[in-house]
Amino acid sequence: MRSSWLLIGSLLCLAALLPSPVRAGETLRCGSRIVSLDALAPAVYAACGEPAYRDTWDYFDQSYGRYVADTEVWTYNFGPNQLLRILRFRRGRLRTIETDGYGFYAQADSHCAPEDIVPGLSKYRLALRCGEPAIKDAAGFLFGERPYLRYRGGDRAFSNDYVTPIYREAWTYNFGPRYFLRRVILENGRITEVIDGDRGYATP
Repeated sequence: MRSSWLLIGSLLCLAALLPSPVRAGETLRCGSRIVSLDALAPAVYAACGEPAYRDTWDYFDQSYGRYVADTEVWTYNFGPNQLLRILRFRRGRLRTIETDGYGFYAQADSHCAPEDIVPGLSKYRLALRCGEPAIKDAAGFLFGERPYLRYRGGDRAFSNDYVTPIYREAWTYNFGPRYFLRRVILENGRITEVIDGDRGYATP
C-alpha cells in the first residue's frame, strides 16, 4: 500500500512539472515577419513556414453527410531557446496563440514507456515521444450546457455564442504482453486522463 501511494505521489509531482498551455498574446514573430490574431492561415504559413505538427479537429455535419474541418492547430518548434507556439485556427483564421514550454531539437524518441504517458502532456509531445497509437477512436466535439439568454417578457432561448467546444479523442497504446494497454483521453490536444485497459499483446 505504501509503495502504491508513493507511486501516485510521484506521478502527481511529474504532472505538476509538465508545461501547461499559456496564452502568449496577440502576435507571433517569425524571423522578420509578424503575424497577428485573425490572420488567414495562408498568410501565417507564408510568414512562419511549415509547422512541426498539424492537428485537424473535425465534426460530422449531418446536413452534408460528411466530416467538416472546424479547427486546425499548428505547433511551431523553434528549438530549445524559444517556447513552443501553438496556433489555433477556426475556419481558416488565427484565433489564439499559446505556448507549451520550451522547444527542443525534434527527434522521435527511440523508447516510450507506459509511465511516460501522463496527464498534461500535449498531443505533439505525445506523438513525437511515443509515435502513433495502436488504436484511435472516439474523436468528436463535446459541448457543455448552453447558457440561456433571457429576453423581455420572460422568454428564454439558448445561445451558442459563449460555448467553448471540447474536442475529445481516445488513443490506445500497446506496450506488449508485459503491460496493460494504455487508453489515453485527449481534450483539445492535451492528455486529461490515462486509463489501464486489458493486458497488451505481442505484435508481429
